[in-house]
Amino acid sequence: MRNVDTFAKIRGRSCAYLLAVLFLFTGGAPARGEALASDFSSLAWTDAFAQLHGRLSKEYAFTDWKGIDWQALGDTYGPRVEAAQAAGDFEAFYLALRSYIHEIPDGRVRISNVAEIDDRYIGGGFGFAAALLDDHRVVAAWVGEASPAWEAGLRAGDELLTINGAPVQSALEAVSTIFDGNSATLEDLRNKRAQYLARAPVGAPIALTYRRSAGDPPAFAALTAYDDGKLSLKKTYPAAVVSDTIRDLILGLDTPGPIPEAMVEWKLLSADIGYIRIWGEVDADLQGAGTCPSTLSLLRQAVQSIGDRGCSGLILDLRNNIGGEDAMAAAMLGSFYAEKTFYEYQNVYDPPTGVRAIQAAGAGAESPALWIEPAEAVYAGRVIALINPKCVSSGEGVAMGIRNLPNGETLGFFGTHGSFGLCGPEAALPGGLVVHWPSGQSLDANERIQLDSRDGVGGVEPTIRIPMTLENAFRIAEGEDVELEEAIRLLNRPAAVQ
Repeated sequence: MRNVDTFAKIRGRSCAYLLAVLFLFTGGAPARGEALASDFSSLAWTDAFAQLHGRLSKEYAFTDWKGIDWQALGDTYGPRVEAAQAAGDFEAFYLALRSYIHEIPDGRVRISNVAEIDDRYIGGGFGFAAALLDDHRVVAAWVGEASPAWEAGLRAGDELLTINGAPVQSALEAVSTIFDGNSATLEDLRNKRAQYLARAPVGAPIALTYRRSAGDPPAFAALTAYDDGKLSLKKTYPAAVVSDTIRDLILGLDTPGPIPEAMVEWKLLSADIGYIRIWGEVDADLQGAGTCPSTLSLLRQAVQSIGDRGCSGLILDLRNNIGGEDAMAAAMLGSFYAEKTFYEYQNVYDPPTGVRAIQAAGAGAESPALWIEPAEAVYAGRVIALINPKCVSSGEGVAMGIRNLPNGETLGFFGTHGSFGLCGPEAALPGGLVVHWPSGQSLDANERIQLDSRDGVGGVEPTIRIPMTLENAFRIAEGEDVELEEAIRLLNRPAAVQ
């Protein structure tokens, strides 16, 4: 594992761990009043759950917006926790908590993982990765040539028909994603189910039928899950093409990829196209140099350098963006806006009163709103922002700002995560578990919740949506960056023929 201590102080909207050190992302202004953190770790499991449930039901920012029935959740999962307590079964307690947390469709609601338990449920693979296509077929996008699936005759491109006797669509609906992060949108949930369709406990059997072409008779394969190092998850989107090194560092996970030089990286793709990657809207010392370079300054320098070189097109890569500070996201957008523009109101929760109220976005602010203020150098060329479901929180705010530009587009297979709430509260539970949730809301100019999902829809949609065809699923599994290639192709074409 890489030395995560190089990831220095991080503040902002996302909530996460760097091993034993907590870096709290508050997304601008945190909730006022009493301490945001609660320690229930020494309580009995039933008492810890009751305390957690009580805080969540009072403080969670989107109870009405998402229609969360806290009474029903307590009635469902309270008895499971009681049964785990009576049996002294920590695994059952952990699974009950993860299932409870995953009833809330919000990526800002999360609980820490216990890898040893997770692996007992999803540590095995079968040698293939499944993909859900836009035409609703489920196919094997990748099959390892040394795997049981290959030996049984399965090949990349084969359509999966049944899993353990059930139609594949029914099997998908039954797949649990509780060991991954919460899905805020149905789009993200469906894709995660396809990814975990090919995961099981090591030694678990699976029987599947498939066909190579329409009209072919079904073929049969009986497979047994083996420890593949989670290889099948690395062959699906976005893991196959987009690095997630920084999020892995935050979560304390093994990460084989190189650590980025900084939170903003840029280069020229051609004499006429610039490329800027934004990993997050936070300052961080990724290389352990002892100082945190200004992420905002790096972004402004990159935009100015690309503009000085006369590039008529710019690709802003926001895929797998971890989020961060709202004020920084708005300031970044100042490099693309020639006029002062509204960004958000922050509707902040006050624990002593239990009331949310819009508060000033920054000390001494003349207006309660957060505004996009034009930077000294504003890029006026065509901008395409690459987005995906792992673009979350303040990263989604940047994507929203680019989408709203007359010269801006968002491009991707899928939209952003749809989790834009102001995070801050947390609770420590027995067994080293920690739960985080958003207590504040981001509001638009009409004081309506913006970007956070509702009824499975939310986030920033691609204005240019790439279809998930069989060919594109193949290309992804081989590590080809289809989204970047399409953005380059579009920027190389005259705007009149788009």
